[in-house]
Amino acid sequence: GRWWYFVPKRGAVLAQAAVQPAAAMLSEARGLLLKGWSRGAQARDTQGQVVLPWSDEASSWSLLGALLATWQVHDMEDADFVAHRADARALGDATQALGEATGTAALDQWNDTEGRQLGEVVAAIDSALAILNGSY
Repeated sequence: GRWWYFVPKRGAVLAQAAVQPAAAMLSEARGLLLKGWSRGAQARDTQGQVVLPWSDEASSWSLLGALLATWQVHDMEDADFVAHRADARALGDATQALGEATGTAALDQWNDTEGRQLGEVVAAIDSALAILNGSY
């Protein structure tokens, strides 16, 4: 679905409105990661070859790759400039929440850390969702 935005008189209302698309992106990214998780590349195909995260060939993703894949899908659905800016804002909010959840802005390095498990990656998304919802 498409989210509608109204310009409020106070910035807090807009910030709250932006939580929904950011949370939707994180939820979609979580679903992609449960289909396939990648380390050492933002996305890989079924043969293990590196591909773009939003490629139709992609079958596994890193934490950041999954988020980029969901953003690109949203971006391609609608050429509307306002919607594109809203999605870019949502991507920024989702990335920031993941940074808080993981304790680093270097999400690729965090994803690729030796010994990292898929469960930890999914837990980071769950924490980021809680942060966005203000319940963390």
